[in-house]
Amino acid sequence: MKIVTRLLSLVAALAMAVPLAAQMGPVAGGIGVKGGLSYGDVSNSGVFPGGAQTRSGIALGLSMLSGGPLGVGAELMYAQRGIVGGSGTSRELDYIDVPVYVRVGMTVPEIQPFAYLGPQISYELKCGSDGGSCPSGRDRWSYAGVIGGGLRFQRAMGLSVEARYIYGLTDLKLGTVTDSENYQTRSFMILMGIGF
Repeated sequence: MKIVTRLLSLVAALAMAVPLAAQMGPVAGGIGVKGGLSYGDVSNSGVFPGGAQTRSGIALGLSMLSGGPLGVGAELMYAQRGIVGGSGTSRELDYIDVPVYVRVGMTVPEIQPFAYLGPQISYELKCGSDGGSCPSGRDRWSYAGVIGGGLRFQRAMGLSVEARYIYGLTDLKLGTVTDSENYQTRSFMILMGIGF
């Protein structure tokens, strides 16, 4: 039942974004593709727990942006996150991310700076570790907050470059099922997109 509720919430958020996008006008809006590099981490007591290091991976997906100086955005993105460490500490996590955010931009003709902030829901496609699979019985849905900004080049086919930080809010339960530590995802992305 939780999955159905979460999916309905996601569909409702996207359904609200579509009419808003139509009302905001064509400036710096539309459908696009974006991709880039993802630098993931799992934190329970700071940026790099223990001797673990970030897992570098990719991010690739579709985006929908409304136009105008104030608008909304929604994405469907595949992203890799996790940590790489010594024996028993590596966790490789692959997700489908759906961020929905409020976007503020300047509608200048050449280069349009923008910033955004909002929630994200993610579904875990895979969780692997150097010792096999991750602990069983974990919820595959997780929630996060996203914040980012970048530049859109109007004359270069709507090319955009951006940086994004993802702050996980859900305990990923990467230790044992009875482990009291709270593991949350952290990720930094560098993305490039093209609008249509």
